[in-house]
Amino acid sequence: MSTTNSGLHCTISAEVLHHLVENNFGNATKVKEFALLQGGLFNTTYRIQLENASYTDVILRLAPERAEMAAGSASDPLFSFERTMMAAEPVVYEYYRNASIPAPNIITCDDSGSIIPRTYMFMAFFPSKQLDHSSISETDKERLYHQLGVYTAIMHQIEGASFGWPQGDCSIKGSDQWSEVLHSFAEETALKAALVEYMPGVGEEITAIFIKNKDLFDQVTRPVLVHNDLWEANVLVHVENGELNIAAIIDGDRSMFADREFEAILSTESMAFHEGYDRPLDSSAEGQARRLAYRILSSYFNAYVHEHQVNQPEDGQKYRQRTLDLLEQWKQLEHN
Repeated sequence: MSTTNSGLHCTISAEVLHHLVENNFGNATKVKEFALLQGGLFNTTYRIQLENASYTDVILRLAPERAEMAAGSASDPLFSFERTMMAAEPVVYEYYRNASIPAPNIITCDDSGSIIPRTYMFMAFFPSKQLDHSSISETDKERLYHQLGVYTAIMHQIEGASFGWPQGDCSIKGSDQWSEVLHSFAEETALKAALVEYMPGVGEEITAIFIKNKDLFDQVTRPVLVHNDLWEANVLVHVENGELNIAAIIDGDRSMFADREFEAILSTESMAFHEGYDRPLDSSAEGQARRLAYRILSSYFNAYVHEHQVNQPEDGQKYRQRTLDLLEQWKQLEHN
């Protein structure tokens, strides 16, 4: 079962693809045609047309290959939460469905590693386009952003038993204290960056923010579900009752139970989104400081990921500079 490697994004042979189809849909199922979908840097995605199956048009998504080293070690190319996030995706979408948030239809998700050393899932394909599609008018986009704000507010009402990452068995890997989850995330990013001598000293500086200001973050006591990667490409829309509506919020695999204000889309300038969301952000000095710290951590993580995980150096440079600029803002905050 040979595979072609390209960083984390890793294609599979036609033989393996046919084997996965037969294993999940039965020996009578035939692959009519399949195509590798472009755009993914982390997961590898195929669209497959089937014959003699209850689903005739499906999406196959495969997580990166499992490494031999211990998960979570500094030399592991993946972050510890990334090792389990695809297996947790069906759990996240079940939360969505229970709250009437439109979600993809997952047919099956296999985390066993018995056929291929990767977590994979089959999902039903449905005709749609991404919210960033050029054919969507400004008027429609405004209305869709309002819808997205409404759904995001509903999502942020879904409470977890603790802070951290949902797992495939419905548990949460994290802590009762929000500061501990943030500290752990910052520390793991810093360790990986140090291993490749990336942005020397910056990781330690960022980790220190979450150690020194533990009490600031532990003022947040209510863990709620945040998507953690909510942008236009992860919102699918389709025509329903003669107008465009949100069909599904996808790629929920980075979701976590967190402070609701950890959700980066809350910094959007879209008035329509905020009208739909209809909840003000914490305008206190503490609230503003927390949001700045979240932006620093997110930007630093994205800088490392784009430079050293998915080989997107131009984006990496943007996030790198943003991280340094935001750190300067934090230092000014500390001096005032």
